[in-house]
This record gives sequence, structure tokens and C-alpha cells, in this order.
Amino acid sequence: MSEELQKLKRLIRELESLRGSGTQLISLYIPPNYPRGELSSMLTDEYSKAGNIKSKQTRKNVQAALQKIMVYLKSIDYKIPDTGLIIFCGNVSEDPGKSDIRLYSVVPPEPAPKIYRCDSTFYLDPLKEMVKPSQVYGIVVMDGREGTVALVKGNTFEIIGRVRSLAPGKHHKGGQSARRFERLIEEAEHEYHKKLGELIKQAFWDIRNELKGIIVGGPGPHKNEFINGDYIPTELKKKILGVVDTGYTDEYGVREAMEAAKDILRDAEILQQKREVERFIGEVVKGGLVSYGLKNVLKDLEAGKVEELLVSEDLEGWKVRYQCERCGYEGETITSGDVKCPKCGSDVKILEKENVVEHMIRLAEDTGANILFVSPDTEEGMKLKKGFGGVGAFLRYR
Repeated sequence: MSEELQKLKRLIRELESLRGSGTQLISLYIPPNYPRGELSSMLTDEYSKAGNIKSKQTRKNVQAALQKIMVYLKSIDYKIPDTGLIIFCGNVSEDPGKSDIRLYSVVPPEPAPKIYRCDSTFYLDPLKEMVKPSQVYGIVVMDGREGTVALVKGNTFEIIGRVRSLAPGKHHKGGQSARRFERLIEEAEHEYHKKLGELIKQAFWDIRNELKGIIVGGPGPHKNEFINGDYIPTELKKKILGVVDTGYTDEYGVREAMEAAKDILRDAEILQQKREVERFIGEVVKGGLVSYGLKNVLKDLEAGKVEELLVSEDLEGWKVRYQCERCGYEGETITSGDVKCPKCGSDVKILEKENVVEHMIRLAEDTGANILFVSPDTEEGMKLKKGFGGVGAFLRYR
């Protein structure tokens, strides 16, 4: 799962936790290339309509949120990104008598629809759909007569092409020796396999780095003979995650293989997480080049020592810089709750605050460290979370 999607998932969790007193929270989804004039007119119209809200407090907060959105859009000169823009804005104060108008802007991973909604919660369903895993993988379904190649993204697929064998039937009339006839069949099968291999390369070579894997399916043993030959480039052959039986070699066969692929891909991702967490635990046991615990790993990240980072998907926390309101002491800490002054125990004023996972991602990008997010729903994820605080690292050096 990419770092950007992880950031979006954390933002969604934060937005889900916010509630408005009455219908004060605005969700605005702006499609790509939305005309500036229409957008400005729409917001001005909504501002005017909000003046008719009976509750004085709700009317005030909705209009304040709309004003904040309009000021924000002017500050970016109404430049909408290629996938559109999503804005969440409203009074999120837990005290109904107080106002805390906050604005969150999101560049979505997919084109945004046109939506304006004002409610007691932010409308997150379209954004949630966008962050669902949408893995890209290839499907090849074939038998001795026909092969179909498809590219799958999420729950949809595109047929890239089909190849048919020109091999003659197994039975023939007189006029040719049995040996010569067998040779014709072998040559025709070789040409069929060669063309299918070329189609696979054409379909997947340029996207091999983003391709999650390739599933090969079809009735009978012919598919195994094909992949054991020299028709697929080695780099793509390494991408083959599994071989499955399907009853067909057409679009219906692709659908059959897709169903099998879901389980294979899920198992492959879980297997990768399992291998890395087990390797990490093994290094911990023998005192190898690893560190764990949030503060230790952050220290190693800042020093550029981390080669690979293991992070639980549900890790929460903040890196904060604060100042004591009583004694003036300033400091930094990592926390998931309230912060008190370590000198006098008084409340502190938060000067800077950054999500700790986003902070680690930024440090990893700066130092060239790899990141693997581990699901907390697996046995290995539970081990990482309970035994090591949800974060561990393989080090380059001590």
C-alpha cells in the first residue's frame, strides 16, 4: 500500500471522528476542470441560502465555513488538480457554544465527482471508495487452441488481445506421413506460443514495476507447458503468482481467473508481511541490525541508519513541539494523548504537531529507506504491534 494512500486513510479516520452540532459540516467534491465561474457562483448561492437557516449558531458556522472555503480557493487561484479537489470544512468544536472552523483539502487519487453536502458529519463514502486497494495485475487464460490476455485493475478488466493456434487437428486424411504431420503440429504450436508470449510482453512489459502479479489459467495441462517454455521474458515470468484451472479461455475464463487471483494476491501480500516480520523477529532474537519502539526507530531514521521500516497500518501518534504555559519550558515528544510539562506537570501549549507516521514516511523518503505497512489483522501484525509497539526497522549499521 502506497504512502499517499496511508495518509488518506489516516485522514479519513480523523474526519470520521469529527461531529458537528447540527448540520454544520460541509463536504465539497470538485471535479477536474470545473469552471471557476460556476464554482464561485455555486458557493455564493449556498452562502445566501445558509442565511435562511433558523438556528443562529448553525447559520453563523455554516456561513463561516463557506467563507473559509471561498478564501481558500482564492488563495490557490481556483486551480483544481487533474483529479479534482475535495474540501471538508466546518465547526468541529465539541462545545456547541464555541466555534472551531477547520478546513481540510484533499487531492483525490481518482477523479472526484460533483458533490456538495452539509450535514452533522463529513460525507466520506466517495473518498473511501477511492482508497480501497486497486491492484493492477495480468491475466492469461489459454489452452492448446486459444489464448486471451487481460489487464485487471480493481474489479474491472480490459482485454488486451487474443491469439489463436493454427495447428491442424490431431486426425488427418492420407497424403502425409504421421511424423511429418506431428512436425507440422509442433511448429504451429511453437508459433502460437511465440505469438502469445509476444502479446504478454506487449501488454505487461512497460508496466512491470507496478504490476502486482500475473495469473495464468485455463483448462488442462497446456498452460503449464507454456509457462515452462522460453516464451515469456524472465522478468515477467517472475511475476507469475499462480496457475489456476478455468473452464474457458475467453472473457468468461478471465472472470474465473480473477476470482482465483483475489485469494492468490491476498495470500501473496500476507506472505510477504509474514516473511519480513519473521525475519525481523529473528534478527531481534540474535541481536542483529534491528531496532524497535517508536522513539528508537525515529532516532535511527533521523540518523539515516534505517534500511527498511515495518509499520503497523493502525499506528497512531503525534510528534509535537510544545511550551509549558507555567514555567515556559520548551520541548519535543512523541505522544498519542495529552502532553504535560516534564518539569512542573502543568498544561502545555502545542507549537507544532505532525502525524508520527507521516513524519516517518518523510524521513524514509529523505534517507532512501523502504517502508512495508503491516496489517494488524494478521498474526504477524499482532506480533509487531504487541511486542514492538507497531514499528520496527532493519538497520544499515549501528
